Amino acid sequence: MKQTNKKHLLLLLLFALLILLTWKLSTVLSPQELQLLLSRFGSAAPLAYIGLWVLLPAFFFPVPILALAGGLLFGLFRGSIYTFLGAVLNCSLMFFMARSFGREQVRNMLQRKLSPDWQRRLNTAAGKQGFLLLIILRLIPAVPYNLINYSFGLTEMSFRSYLLASALGIIPGTLAFINIGDKVLDVTSASFWLAIALLLLLLAVTTVLGKKLLPSSTNNDKESENNDKET
Repeated sequence: MKQTNKKHLLLLLLFALLILLTWKLSTVLSPQELQLLLSRFGSAAPLAYIGLWVLLPAFFFPVPILALAGGLLFGLFRGSIYTFLGAVLNCSLMFFMARSFGREQVRNMLQRKLSPDWQRRLNTAAGKQGFLLLIILRLIPAVPYNLINYSFGLTEMSFRSYLLASALGIIPGTLAFINIGDKVLDVTSASFWLAIALLLLLLAVTTVLGKKLLPSSTNNDKESENNDKET
């Protein structure tokens, strides 16, 4: 029993250390610097980029830095493909990490970071409703990508449904960020500002969509109060 506790403690310390290291890395590494670093891999740069996508977000490295670097280095078409592959693989990794290792630690972290309303929704995130919830969360750029992955690893949703919903939800945001990275070298161009406008449009549309399809906690509380009165 003590040996198991020691293993869990070591895993927790290692995870915390990796989060600290990736946070430090994100403070000193810009998308341009990451692009230069990846370009040194030559023909293996796509594999290196996908590898970074698989690993770094698991320890809370900001995904916009990775996506913008991908747009800078590979352009819109190839950058979108490599980013999509890396993000899908990373989603899978984080899902199984939450489900298999440090389950209690992940749950405690999410309880600190998520509101009670979102925790209730995640507790029932299975079937059609959970599938739709995940797609919407993936579409909203303001919702932390990393928390979504770990959160759904703790739900009853099947991996197959999780992966399909994630893949569908990732596409618009991937295109938006890669498009900005592709155009960022010329911030005075009309295409750059169009890319920014498209990202803002995505944010606005998904926020409205989320409010319509996912009722607020206040509405949910009112409905439950009405149900209690009726019974």
